[in-house]
Amino acid sequence: MSTASSNLQKDGVYNYFKADGLQNGLDDASVKAGTGSVAIGANANATGMNSVALGAGSTDGGMNNVVSVGAVGSERKIINVAAGTNTTDAVNYGQLSSLSTATGAGIGSLSTGLSTTNSNLSSLSTSTSTGLSTNTSSINSLSTGLSSTTSNVSSLSTGLSSTNSNMSSLSTSTSTGISSLSTGISSLSTGLSQVTSLSTGLNTITAGTASLSTSLSSLVNASNHATQTGATLGGTTIGASNGDGTAQTRGISGTAVNTVNVAGCTNVNGIDATGSGLCAQATQDGATAYGSNARATGGNSTAIGFRAFASGSGAASLGNNSQASGTSAVAVGENSQATGNNSVALGAGSVANQDNTVSVGAPGSERRITNVAAGVNATDAVNVSQLNQVSSQIGDVQRLAYSGVAMAGALAGLPQVEAGKTFALGAGIGSYAGYTALAIGASAHVNRDTIIKFGVSTTTGSHTLINAGVGYSW
Repeated sequence: MSTASSNLQKDGVYNYFKADGLQNGLDDASVKAGTGSVAIGANANATGMNSVALGAGSTDGGMNNVVSVGAVGSERKIINVAAGTNTTDAVNYGQLSSLSTATGAGIGSLSTGLSTTNSNLSSLSTSTSTGLSTNTSSINSLSTGLSSTTSNVSSLSTGLSSTNSNMSSLSTSTSTGISSLSTGISSLSTGLSQVTSLSTGLNTITAGTASLSTSLSSLVNASNHATQTGATLGGTTIGASNGDGTAQTRGISGTAVNTVNVAGCTNVNGIDATGSGLCAQATQDGATAYGSNARATGGNSTAIGFRAFASGSGAASLGNNSQASGTSAVAVGENSQATGNNSVALGAGSVANQDNTVSVGAPGSERRITNVAAGVNATDAVNVSQLNQVSSQIGDVQRLAYSGVAMAGALAGLPQVEAGKTFALGAGIGSYAGYTALAIGASAHVNRDTIIKFGVSTTTGSHTLINAGVGYSW
């Protein structure tokens, strides 16, 4: 990971983060350099400044300071949202439904817009270092070979010592008589046989060294390549080692501590699969498992953290015991669960069990979404400030409606000119839902068959209702 970070910094890419659930090279999350943005999920794309694209396929549309949980035509719901209280908090469906019940029709579309807000979390994809746990074994073999070399060199020294002794014996035998020469030559032959044994031993050492060189060639090549690119070859450090090739672990569940073989419990297979960590499992093409007992068993899935489990195709799980089983699902946080297809679970203990949804909590453990900008588009999240504005506007409409009813009642109470009379003035009063209005008016007989009537009513003086009429009888 440090190598990947260094290479990105060499290319001038700073101040961004991306994590990709797929590893086939065709669906990487992307973040525009220098934007300070975040893209998490397969094909997530963040090009705006200080923006966040959450979930597979999510995009910020190039806008600045936004959080997108989907894309046009691929929206997600945000579920398990606690009731917002501050002006920049997100509003949940419960708050909107309550407002709709209290104020009448017209708010349903607002609650629908809130409940259908979607997003996509992208992915959370991380490169991992390849474990070098077999290095220790190879180096131990090299140490054993060198020990054998030291032993054989000692044997050479002993053989030469024997040869010198035999030469001395030969000299002594020569000076004492020809008869002793035969005995000395025999001793020399024995000494030379030891030299032959030494040659055999050296041949064995040479063969062993060649075998060791072959087994370490891939490691040497990897180290040389890292050096050429300005990097270095690292390894995975595993805790609770017993010092004999085994280590202690609590496995994928429970609290019991068991002893496992370090070299044998990790399982990595499949094209482009990568696994690093004690008993890590990456069992499908493009799968990546990083961490003790991390498991990536879905195609192009990513599991990062102790007991992290990504079983859905293209799924990504990040955090202790996080689980992403839905297709292209993303789970971020300890014990988070994303079981719905294309769903996103954000935060410890969050549960996203419905398709195409974003969850920031669980039933009984909801969270507020804070610092939410005012929504603009139809699928944007709405904050409490906007909700209060709508509530205030509806309150204004309510007051006007109640005042209008009261004014209409006051006008209806105006008396009409009596028969046989020419002109009449009158006043009326009306009251409705706590609002009171006063009306004044006049009526007159124009002739025997025609009558006209006029009235005006008001509550506070700021709003006035006027009516007029004419009647003809015969």
